[in-house]
Amino acid sequence: MNLFLIFLTGLTTGGISCLALQGGLLASVIANQKEQERENNTGDINTSSTSKDWLPIVMFLGAKLTIHTILGFFLGLLGSVISLSLGLRLTFQILTALFMFATAMNLLNVHPIFRYIAFQPPKFLQRIVRNSSKSKALFAPSILGLMTIFIPCGITQAMEVLAINSGSPISGALIMFSFVLGTSPLFGILGFATTKLSEGWYKKFTKFASAALIIMAIYSINSALLVINSPITLNRIFSPIANIFSNKDISNPTDSVIKGDVQQVTIEVQNTSYNPNYIRVKKGIPVELTLKSNGVYSCALSFVFQEYGIRTALQSTDVKTFNFTPVNTGKYQYSCSMGMYRGIMEVVN
Repeated sequence: MNLFLIFLTGLTTGGISCLALQGGLLASVIANQKEQERENNTGDINTSSTSKDWLPIVMFLGAKLTIHTILGFFLGLLGSVISLSLGLRLTFQILTALFMFATAMNLLNVHPIFRYIAFQPPKFLQRIVRNSSKSKALFAPSILGLMTIFIPCGITQAMEVLAINSGSPISGALIMFSFVLGTSPLFGILGFATTKLSEGWYKKFTKFASAALIIMAIYSINSALLVINSPITLNRIFSPIANIFSNKDISNPTDSVIKGDVQQVTIEVQNTSYNPNYIRVKKGIPVELTLKSNGVYSCALSFVFQEYGIRTALQSTDVKTFNFTPVNTGKYQYSCSMGMYRGIMEVVN
């Protein structure tokens, strides 16, 4: 177990991957803080101190680091028994997307109802923390930081598998701590940069943040729909248009290799794709599906084939085999758990 390599993974590809999925939560923290400051200071948001700017970011990242370290401890202690089901993960992903969308609507003042989506501490906590502004600054970022445990990016899930395989609660905690600590600088730099905006840039930031939140919300919901092979996704809607302007030949699928009474299919899991990403098999003949990875550190390691009940997390270099028999013709999608990397298996007569 090389903790420095795990930290380095978080600092590079892990940070970027996690920011794509969880960045909306941090953006909502900062956007709501800026809105609150503007209201409290009657339009002047230049009075905030550096320590006050850092507070929500530190609370968000601190809560995220703490909850993932605890998760790593229990993963190492109890193994995969406590791992969240795919359905639960996707549910939290969709709820998070809805939260980001509602935050954007609140920033744009679309309707007063969207003001109720901001997290507020319970009244008994408000009595403990007398300063209401400090209470909000501590509570909302912490809650959202804790929520990140329910929407892990693909590389985070790969680290969770590594924590399980460690067989030690201490090792599991160190693995998750090192990885999440590595992702923190990118979150922190981006978060702090957005807090140092002048009033002149505030309105532009609000519009930009709202647009970014809406895009991330749509992306998250669409990714969840892709994972469950929904008939209604943006990819299916715009695929005919994209094919017109694409130079890629997607009309030639890779056929399975029949040996005896079994169709053999091998998918190479790569950092940015599955190869092949269009496979053709025959109905009614058992399929032996083999997944191979070699030095991969991306979401692609978390493989989901919803139609045939396959959900697995490969290690960086790994080989796993699954068996199933296709009984219905049609096109069925496999993807990573985030819906970023995808492929199609077509079942024919």
